[in-house]
Amino acid sequence: MTTPLDLKQIERRAYRSVYQDGLSDVFYGLVTVSMAVFLYRPPGGYRLSNLLLALGGYGLAYLLFWLGKKYITLPRMGQVKFGAARQKRRRTMTAVLGLVVFIQAIVVLFTALVWLLPDLGAAVGRLLGPREIMDLVVASVGALFVGVGMTLTAYFQDFPRGYYIGFLMMLAVFLMIFLNRPVYPLALGVLTLLPGLVLFVRFVQKYPPPGREHD
Repeated sequence: MTTPLDLKQIERRAYRSVYQDGLSDVFYGLVTVSMAVFLYRPPGGYRLSNLLLALGGYGLAYLLFWLGKKYITLPRMGQVKFGAARQKRRRTMTAVLGLVVFIQAIVVLFTALVWLLPDLGAAVGRLLGPREIMDLVVASVGALFVGVGMTLTAYFQDFPRGYYIGFLMMLAVFLMIFLNRPVYPLALGVLTLLPGLVLFVRFVQKYPPPGREHD
């Protein structure tokens, strides 16, 4: 006789199966690379092009994720409708992450303004002290928000690899802001993206499209 605990374990395994395709890893890897573009401060001064290129990177990451899920994952795995408890968990996650993202957006916009407006940057610098201290504070705050957001995402979505990805993203943000060297977040983004590509290839090989199972 199947116990409620068994049913919960079955549902959890089914829920986690949506991450077999590696598309989430690829998505977060591209997001990390895009963050490097946004947070980089060129010698000639921060420019609006940083923000525009980063937004383009985010858009590309989401587009690839959406196309992959719709045209590759769903035809192979189908779409599963989970129970009330799982739906409630997702609503809670949406509310909590919405608040985190809102705060992150404020911090990001303020940081961009500090870099774009020399007078505002100078005023903030006077409050925080030397430039090194200001960079350390901004880097720590940015990394904290990214780490918290990704950890909550991993927890609510039952995505164990998300904790590893969250750590890499948090480290990427801290190093990028504090050292202002894109090579570090780019490398960390690749460390996130490559395992996702490996998982994606294995997924495509393991699950052929419907109608080709016996080809």
